[in-house]
Amino acid sequence: MKVGDLVAFSAYGVNLDSLSVWGRRRRWAKEKPLVGMVIKIASREAGDYYSYSKNESVHYFIKWFGGDGPKGRDGRYGKNYFYRKDLKFVSKGKSK
Repeated sequence: MKVGDLVAFSAYGVNLDSLSVWGRRRRWAKEKPLVGMVIKIASREAGDYYSYSKNESVHYFIKWFGGDGPKGRDGRYGKNYFYRKDLKFVSKGKSK
């Protein structure tokens, strides 16, 4: 995944307690999935006391189209990034 890629919530991301609000709202309304663009990627180093998994070591910052997306993987509060496991690619043809 790189900056400029179109993404949506993966099945894992939709089922997170903090993100399920957006996933359920879209499914009930039978709308298209919430789509966003990767605007920044940051990686963090393992500290002395904690070793990060490959999934947790890279943070993806997303700009959601339509303005109705969560701030981060904790919903509207807390962390303002997502893990790779929370996201999936969206083809440009399907986002119309």
